[in-house]
Amino acid sequence: MFSIDGIVSGFDTTSIIESLLGFQQTQIDTFNSRKAEITTEQSSFKGVEASLLTLQGSIGRLNRTTNSVFDARTATSSDEDTISVAADGGANSGVYRLTVDSLATAHQIGSQGFATTSDQIATGDITFRTGDGAETTIAVDSGNNTLTGLVSSINDQVSDANASIVYDQSADSYRLLVTSTKTGVDNEIVVTNTMDGNTGTIPDFSGPAVQEASDAVITLGSGPGAITASYSSNTVDGLIENVTLDLKQVSDGDTVTIEIEEDIAGSKDAIESFVSDFNSIMDFIDAQTKYNPDTDQASPLLGNRSVSNIKNKLLTSVSDTIATTGGVSRLSQIGVDLNAQGKLQIDDVKLTDALNGNLEGVDPKEIRNLFGLNATSTNSGIEFQTGGNRTNDSLTPYEVDITQAAEQATITGSAIPASVTIDDTNNELQITLDGIVSETLTLAEGTYTADQFAAHVQSTINNSDELGVHKASVSLSTNNELIITSEVYGDVSKISSVSGSALSTLGFSGTESDQGQDVEGVFIVDGVEEAAIGSGRILIGKSDNEYTADLQLRVTLTADQVVVGADAEVQVSRGVTGRLDKYVEQVLDTDTGILKTVDDEYQSRLDTIDDSITRVEELTASKRDYLLAEFTALETIMSELQNTGNFISSQLSTLSTFNSKS
Repeated sequence: MFSIDGIVSGFDTTSIIESLLGFQQTQIDTFNSRKAEITTEQSSFKGVEASLLTLQGSIGRLNRTTNSVFDARTATSSDEDTISVAADGGANSGVYRLTVDSLATAHQIGSQGFATTSDQIATGDITFRTGDGAETTIAVDSGNNTLTGLVSSINDQVSDANASIVYDQSADSYRLLVTSTKTGVDNEIVVTNTMDGNTGTIPDFSGPAVQEASDAVITLGSGPGAITASYSSNTVDGLIENVTLDLKQVSDGDTVTIEIEEDIAGSKDAIESFVSDFNSIMDFIDAQTKYNPDTDQASPLLGNRSVSNIKNKLLTSVSDTIATTGGVSRLSQIGVDLNAQGKLQIDDVKLTDALNGNLEGVDPKEIRNLFGLNATSTNSGIEFQTGGNRTNDSLTPYEVDITQAAEQATITGSAIPASVTIDDTNNELQITLDGIVSETLTLAEGTYTADQFAAHVQSTINNSDELGVHKASVSLSTNNELIITSEVYGDVSKISSVSGSALSTLGFSGTESDQGQDVEGVFIVDGVEEAAIGSGRILIGKSDNEYTADLQLRVTLTADQVVVGADAEVQVSRGVTGRLDKYVEQVLDTDTGILKTVDDEYQSRLDTIDDSITRVEELTASKRDYLLAEFTALETIMSELQNTGNFISSQLSTLSTFNSKS
């Protein structure tokens, strides 16, 4: 900064100017102090937001309607080395005693022996087929007509079999070993070829199998009514509903005990996490709104109405009675209650008893309704799936009027004979399923009964690489007509363009096509209809519905089960965490939420202060320039006066000298 201190006058001009500008600086200091306070409040409010996000996570565990923590099951095996077990949420509790009689094995075949791995083999085509899978033909030529070359080609091209070279010590020769990637008697490997024996040795797999294909056999129970079942895989689904068994070794007659239980520990952990996160946000709010009379210090958010409203709403949500169809309507009934400090506390014994069904008056199946969004239906063909925060609980049941049942795409051919023969003239099939075009599928040659043929066609379609997850069922009508049905429901379910040399054998002309239809219906609330959208078998309340927005029901009714008028009544209830989730989402909404509004207010206040500081700084700079100019002018005048005085003094001195001489 330019300074003119003491040029003529000797004044401390800088200090004088800064003293004259002291009021403006005081204003700036006051603004900065207020800005620091607001920034601290804003940061504290951000802490409330972080705590709410954490709470939202634990709320989500208790809110899930699919894969709910209350549906989880634990599965244990008395001998994990023999059978390991896993259970889905739908599994029923129980104890099962099993014996593993045999394991499923993969078919393994070997060729005749070769002197070396580089022995020349015949050229031409060799075809591999595993079970009902597609045939894969490998062209053998000068590039791969050795044992090593053919192994590489098999592993590169055949998807359901692996090849390797093994050394047969007893015969001092090398053999080509082919192993199915699938276990079970239905997955045997069949090898055919059109190779030219004049060009080399033709691999011969006609000898005894290195390993026979076999099914796993497992017995449930040990009494006269014991159930014995066989499976193509050592992974067994379906013996016990919603339970998967992994068979590892034969039990040699020893019994393995499988126990399925409700995952009480998981449910309890989810409740404890929620309580902990709820108490954490209560502690944080208390810390940010307290006053210490000893130090006369107030926390940043003391007196903040918005944070007080958030706290009060959270407390109300966990203490109010829930409107449910069951007898459990308050958290306190299962051992979770508010204490005098406004924190949730858990009575561990009471909660454990409630979850285990050992608490009088509490049905453990109703506990899930105490937390998330749930609904009950009067029609087993209309099941609650899920809902959203825009779905309101119903004071009176919502009516559901189904006007159209969901349907699958289905095509039906003409009657086929009781015995069907497939050879190289009628073994190819192509189909468009759910909008996906299959590759050319090859039916296995042979003679089938009509039922066997339907099963084989289904297996061939469902093993298509191109169709992937898109599956179909193939059945017979009472008139021996093949019926092909897409496994999915709704408008996306489509079947068309059946073609190939097997077309007439299947009983189709190639013009058959069909498309499924989505479920259609409406919700009726107090006599007022609310629109719904169908997606396959799922009926979804439109997002702008007042009561049923985002409500999703799975409708498995068939067309002849749909009635005129309401097909069901659905009672929707929103539990503690369901209500909290709805409120927290509103608070956290990035457009209209309380936190966004408050943060915008803080930012607006900070921007206003910054503008005020800028204006004061501009005014201060202007005044400083003015004062500097004034003092500069003063020094200039004083300098001129000083010069004039010096001149007069000089003249007077000269005149005095002249007078004395005279």
